[in-house]
Amino acid sequence: MYGMVNHGIQTFVTENYGEADWRDICARAGLKQESFEGMLTYPDEVTYKLVGALSEKYDLTAEAVLQIFGDYWVDYSAKTSIGKLMRFSGKGLSERLATLNDLHDRIKMSMPHLQPPSFEFEEGEGNEHKLHYASERDGLESMVIGLV
Repeated sequence: MYGMVNHGIQTFVTENYGEADWRDICARAGLKQESFEGMLTYPDEVTYKLVGALSEKYDLTAEAVLQIFGDYWVDYSAKTSIGKLMRFSGKGLSERLATLNDLHDRIKMSMPHLQPPSFEFEEGEGNEHKLHYASERDGLESMVIGLV
């Protein structure tokens, strides 16, 4: 997993709960490091441990943590270089959902080891659409729900 996800979790915690909570979460996760470099790759288990520690500390399910973080990620990533790429992904929600794979392809140019999820968007009648999600990583569906 790219460090920008772990850095996003770190930023979420410190902005909402403070540095002391972040240090506690790192300790609960059994991590010696307390910061992450966005462009480096970290084992997926680090992210899962962070989610588990958040879940334990705030008495939430992992799914709830991921959904809350997914919602946070939209604004967080908009302030990064990904935000610039998102501006080219369409104007409305339907257009952006339909171009998620293209967005990840553009991100992959600067992050060659990225293993992004894949999406299939089905435009329906009116405001009813379907977004199909697939990933090599298990258990991140709730983050996608938060993103949407």
